[in-house]
Amino acid sequence: MRWPIIILLGVAVAIALGVMPMPFSGISEVAHESVRLHLNLTGSSIYEYRARKGQWPSQNDDLALTSLPTVSPHWKYELDEELIVIVWHKALKPNPKDNADEILAYYNKGLISEQGQSWVLWGDLRTEYIKTEDLRAYLNKLKH
Repeated sequence: MRWPIIILLGVAVAIALGVMPMPFSGISEVAHESVRLHLNLTGSSIYEYRARKGQWPSQNDDLALTSLPTVSPHWKYELDEELIVIVWHKALKPNPKDNADEILAYYNKGLISEQGQSWVLWGDLRTEYIKTEDLRAYLNKLKH
């Protein structure tokens, strides 16, 4: 007589665990927010460099002359290891709003970018999680 109750209790526990959110969902959210933050810091430093020097940066090391090293201690590693990839534009407009259709940077590595979508930073400093195939199409269009 006890076995049906134990089995029923086991099924109830299994259902309850299946319905509960996974404990790692918070970690995933933090990872996404971290990527968005670092993309924004990188993009802001591109505009900061332009405002200070009167020209657009052309290499990662140019951003050392901005506030980026102060606000993001790992900025150089992220760029040198291509976690964040900057799309080096030569003809952006100084006002971010005028560059809304241009991708400034994108997150290139890790599970966040290996599931068919990638975080990108648009020229108006908004981030968006787009299909990786759309990102590749944009980058290929720039090459031609």
